[in-house]
Amino acid sequence: MVDRNKAMNPKVFESAESASPVLTRLIAGVLSGHPETVFNFGELEKIGLALLNRLPVSVARAVIRLQFRWTALSPLEAEELQVEQLVAARLADYDGVDGQFDTILVGSAMGGATAHLAAVLGAPFLPQPFILGLRGGSPEDEVPSHLALTSRIAERILDRNPEVMAIGHFDPIHDGWLTRVVSHLRLKLIDLPRGYREFLLSKLKPGGTIVYLDCEARWLHYKLGARQVYQIGGWGGISPEEFITGSERIDRALVESGSKHRGGWGIPAQEPVEGPESEWGSEPGLDQALEIFAREQGYGFERITFDDPQGFSRLAFLAHEELYRRQGREAEGVVVETFTQYDPHLVLSSGLLPLWLIFNTTDSREFLETQSQFFPREKPVYFSGLVTLSRTPDMVPWEGWAQALEGFSWTSIGARPSRYPEDLVSLWRWSERLRDLAPPLKAVKFSTLPLSALLDLIPQI
Repeated sequence: MVDRNKAMNPKVFESAESASPVLTRLIAGVLSGHPETVFNFGELEKIGLALLNRLPVSVARAVIRLQFRWTALSPLEAEELQVEQLVAARLADYDGVDGQFDTILVGSAMGGATAHLAAVLGAPFLPQPFILGLRGGSPEDEVPSHLALTSRIAERILDRNPEVMAIGHFDPIHDGWLTRVVSHLRLKLIDLPRGYREFLLSKLKPGGTIVYLDCEARWLHYKLGARQVYQIGGWGGISPEEFITGSERIDRALVESGSKHRGGWGIPAQEPVEGPESEWGSEPGLDQALEIFAREQGYGFERITFDDPQGFSRLAFLAHEELYRRQGREAEGVVVETFTQYDPHLVLSSGLLPLWLIFNTTDSREFLETQSQFFPREKPVYFSGLVTLSRTPDMVPWEGWAQALEGFSWTSIGARPSRYPEDLVSLWRWSERLRDLAPPLKAVKFSTLPLSALLDLIPQI
């Protein structure tokens, strides 16, 4: 009998920058003692990005857009996908991780929030979502071409993969420079795949606990089928209603980007309904399957639930604070990370408190302002301004971040003020700057926080 996993096409379906592959790779690096970074740029790539950094942003954006288009999946490749291929790729990241664990996390892949929770617990993480970047976008920033492509591919995938649902995700504001050449299709597990079952049985200690990260972030979407929805817009300072109906500030942004589209986006003759948000929200199904599996195998099952990723980020901050307290020491400072800029190994080894922000938008600034009251006043704060090629109506200007951190001794380690938010070299230099300013502590013995202690922190949020 042929082993299905070995027989499957080894094609890499997910983008290397997508949250799920980044998380499993970084967390495996923490657990194995061989740390990884979000972006594994080679020297030639760094030279190329440094050269692009000297050119007008429009040129840099055009070059990187071509690169994303070149590496995106062709529709024919995507149609052949088997979900077990995605699962096997994520599990392969843990091949160098030995031993069994008291806890394994499963669920929403919330960037730095998930990474820091897994790292502080010393636990592997298995993601619910997987995202495909499909070659072919919407050059005119219109829904029909994007909807047609993602729906067709989704139907082919769903026919052969009953353990997932599909979400076509079109955000022509936050991802406008990219959606003109690449279309995003997200798949989310709604059942427990064979690969995850085998991993849990081999890596979770007898009597250990499965922790489900349940993010209840909500958004408007269009229901296209029993397991298929379509979302317009994404998390930030623009509401789902504004994406659908349009606004003056959206039209101004479209003019500035050179787009001919005006108004909002929607699907004619269809009414959107509220459901789990595409990028951060958890879909029901996987959680029930995990709970049944845990009960059958004699494992514990815990669910951690918040309305949005910010709750998980706050929990990760408190968890590091509690770990250092148990180690009999103070935190060395705070690092404010954003979106793809996070480093769980460096945070722990340097004794820092991490506050991960979702994006460089107004909602993230408000979260930073509410959480800064918990920063130790006498310690330094390292702020990693996001590097992105999008200037959006809800983007916080550099001065806004400076005001939010007023009164602290803070240092910018991410995008430089003069180049924010398009400072391409800071895609990798931010962590180098942080390592120089807050080097790893050699005298501290590595330890992890017990799950019970983490759960005890939840009422504080």
